[in-house]
Amino acid sequence: MKRAVRTVLRLIAAGLMLFGGLELGLEFLRRNLPETRISLWRCLIGALLLVLGGTLFAASARLAEQWTDDLDE
Repeated sequence: MKRAVRTVLRLIAAGLMLFGGLELGLEFLRRNLPETRISLWRCLIGALLLVLGGTLFAASARLAEQWTDDLDE
């Protein structure tokens, strides 16, 4: 069961990192449009999603260990 929980946590983390990267990338591409400026709030949200995803990915094994109580593994 630990492996399944760890995999789900890593999928969620990968999704957070994907959306954070897309948010940052699209915001920086948007600056090439005429008369537009970079929104700092969108950059902050994108960076926060990247950090949260990376943290969750790094801590997924430890969280899976805490949240499950397998006897066979």
